[in-house]
Amino acid sequence: MKKYRLEVYGWMMDASAHSVGEKDVESVSDILLDNPENTWELYDYFTENIRDIHEPDLFRNEKPFWYDDDTKFFLFDGNTELNDNTSKPIKEWSLKECSNHYDINEDFDDYTNIVCVPGETPVDELSKKYAEPPYDYDIADNIVLHIDEGKGGLFYFEFESDDEIKPEDFSVTTGCIESPVGDWDFCDKFFYKGKELKIVDYLDNSGKASHAYIFTKDE
Repeated sequence: MKKYRLEVYGWMMDASAHSVGEKDVESVSDILLDNPENTWELYDYFTENIRDIHEPDLFRNEKPFWYDDDTKFFLFDGNTELNDNTSKPIKEWSLKECSNHYDINEDFDDYTNIVCVPGETPVDELSKKYAEPPYDYDIADNIVLHIDEGKGGLFYFEFESDDEIKPEDFSVTTGCIESPVGDWDFCDKFFYKGKELKIVDYLDNSGKASHAYIFTKDE
């Protein structure tokens, strides 16, 4: 069996969703009122008054954005070294050339749909357990969604095969974050000939943008 390394490049989301109490709603709303990208001031406010903005109590989702053309795959001989500038990829292709996993496995039902809607999104059980003071609610009435965007290397997989490697032998499942202002689609799971690939390690990328939104049950 030949060894291969599949490196994935593109745009990564790091989405964090927080519940916030009524006492913080006005302050956060004022910060984000005219500029959803005013995340430095938001970060400072969270650090001083709520929690680390990267340690949310609702969910955190670190996955590649679903961009057909801008999500790239580079296939290398598995015996080459990672970050070896002398090694050239055997093949390269984009996400749109991969198969939709739901077409390959019609019984696959592990779809990741993350609801980020006030009055519907539950508080993470571990967050409730260790919060001080304890939460007196199970569902968030006010939500802050914070999204960092990075571009560059994302992660890589390793696998073995004796067959000719074709882009259509790789399939991907979609996931979605639903919110009152729109949805964010992402690549959730990756497969080679129906077998799920596991991330070996992450690659380097650089931050490109941050934005945040506040959603309240009364709006």
